[in-house]
Amino acid sequence: AVVSTQSTGGYRMMGFAKKTLPSDTDVNCVPRNDLESGLTFLGLLVLCNQLKPETTVVVEELKLAGVRTVMCTGDNLLTAVCVGRDCSMIPDNADLYIVTASLTPDHCLDVSYKLLDYTPTGLHIDKEKNLYSGPYRKVHLAMDGHTFELISKYDHKLMDKVCVTGTIFARFSPAQKMTLIDEMQQRSYSVCMCGDGANDCEALQHSNVGIALSKCEASLAAPFTSSVYDVSCVPVLLKEGQGALENSMAVFRFTAMYSLIQYLSVMLLIPYTSILGDYQYLFEDLAIVLTIDFALGYTRPSHQLSKKRPHGSLMHPFMIYSFILQTGLVVGFIVLSMWLVQQQSWYDPFGEIRAEHLNAQELYVPFFETTVNFIHSSFQYIIMALVFSIGHPHRRAWWTNLPMVASMIITIGVMMMVLFTPPDIIPALELAVIPSIHYKLLMLLLVFINLLLSLGVEYSYRFIKPLQYFLKLLRCKKGYKNKFKYIIDELDAAKDFPPKDSSETGC
Repeated sequence: AVVSTQSTGGYRMMGFAKKTLPSDTDVNCVPRNDLESGLTFLGLLVLCNQLKPETTVVVEELKLAGVRTVMCTGDNLLTAVCVGRDCSMIPDNADLYIVTASLTPDHCLDVSYKLLDYTPTGLHIDKEKNLYSGPYRKVHLAMDGHTFELISKYDHKLMDKVCVTGTIFARFSPAQKMTLIDEMQQRSYSVCMCGDGANDCEALQHSNVGIALSKCEASLAAPFTSSVYDVSCVPVLLKEGQGALENSMAVFRFTAMYSLIQYLSVMLLIPYTSILGDYQYLFEDLAIVLTIDFALGYTRPSHQLSKKRPHGSLMHPFMIYSFILQTGLVVGFIVLSMWLVQQQSWYDPFGEIRAEHLNAQELYVPFFETTVNFIHSSFQYIIMALVFSIGHPHRRAWWTNLPMVASMIITIGVMMMVLFTPPDIIPALELAVIPSIHYKLLMLLLVFINLLLSLGVEYSYRFIKPLQYFLKLLRCKKGYKNKFKYIIDELDAAKDFPPKDSSETGC
């Protein structure tokens, strides 16, 4: 009774006992069971390990981001339940059931459920209240390692429910912690494990993400070691992961669009029997693309952990939708800029000298179409970099990325110089002389409109819900990818878990 009372208050208990042995006894040769039998109880040591203030804040942040939190500890079950309540891992309006399992003489599994009622003075078992309390989301299970091991061995169907609704797992050995992670992973959960002791090493190695909260034995087994010894490192790591994935996808998308823009710009010059010059290729690759590519991935993760999952595949409907529409804008604006230059009064199609230059086998002729094509496609690289730098919700705004800001200033400044200064300033680019400042301003207006439409393509998917729903339909996705979602649907439809008779038996 004393142990239960103190444990419900969140205290840890250590018992002391003694045994008098003959003076000539070699304790190294005596079996442990003999040493620990016939003891005289001396008393209990009550330890108060207060909850760190950061823990509740982190648990709330993870819950808002849709990250499920579970406690797996070697402490007393009632102590773990009290800590779980205090840190909001178990909401105040949720029902918590203590699950106990045992084997009957005929080797059938007998499982009982006891509802705990939480009061300011502690926890007590409510035997009168109806055990069923609505949807599973208000139901949390707590159990010890012995019960978990029996369920894992004898009732795989119940284990499905335990993995979805279990929140407190106490009195767990290192092997049982590893088994819990295995069971979670078999149901498509990605598990992040935090531990600070040698008994957590196996679980840290086995989890998808292992974080050691100390620099002792656990740090040797975990891929990550926190310099701050509390769970505040978990949302930091998750935000870094989301931001890194978004940065990687942005760099991949920019590189793909860069190749496509350059390919399309060359293809659109074929009807004019022209190509880009060697130094124009070199200028695009080194002065623009390489500079942006290095800076694009330096955007920091968002300050807030997002519930929305980053796109992890280039074949995601949004990626395909963006790729197709951005490609259409690239082709449309390059064709439009080349058509507009042909409508100018000063335009010279070089019709008379085109054949002469080709017969002379000159490798490059500075046509107006080539010059306009080169300038606008170079601006489109900058546009794509700005478009793919959209940070919300997993990254910060692009202007917080100082290398990106510097690369934008440099590349835009260089392109403005190319557009408005005489070609003789940069003779290697072999550009045709555009005599009209009005057409140059018109090109700048086209670039601005191109930027707005490209940004509109990206933001349209992020904020227009019907478009998101339509693109999801195009995936023709049948069922869930993750097994635990099927279990959730079963529990939502079921009205008998936990059983109303407080126990169930299965063989």
